[in-house]
Amino acid sequence: MRKFVLVALFAVAAFGLAFATSTEGQFKVSGAVAEVFSLTVPGDFSGGSISSTQESTWTIGNVVVNSNFSNWTISLSSQNGGSLANVNDANVKIPYTATLGTLLNAVSLSGAQTSQAQSKTPRAGTTLALSLKIPAAQSDAQYQAGNYSDTIKVTLTHN
Repeated sequence: MRKFVLVALFAVAAFGLAFATSTEGQFKVSGAVAEVFSLTVPGDFSGGSISSTQESTWTIGNVVVNSNFSNWTISLSSQNGGSLANVNDANVKIPYTATLGTLLNAVSLSGAQTSQAQSKTPRAGTTLALSLKIPAAQSDAQYQAGNYSDTIKVTLTHN
């Protein structure tokens, strides 16, 4: 009887396997996220006053970065090496430092300054306040009267 049960189970299993069939297929899905990578800088700033006796702070405006890339950096560089140059005598200069949000704090622009790599921004972007600090003249000196200017370049890069 035991043999009969085993043979019957074997027959049912073999018969079931003989009629069991399956088919399968596969396909790939893919898509792309459009790049978002933009920079907005403030307009030209004028009318800032410079004092020989006390530090001056110029609030230039906001720099806005919008990026869906991780590892972006922002750089500041100065045409006059981090100094305001007298418009009538470019050899007469007044140094300054720049602050850009929390990314660059009171840095000299004697050479380009680059932030650490940053992660993606919120959809509305990240707003970074840009300001300049002009120190008082050293010791008992005075700054030469006149108009001074510089051009600051802001560069946004991603890897």
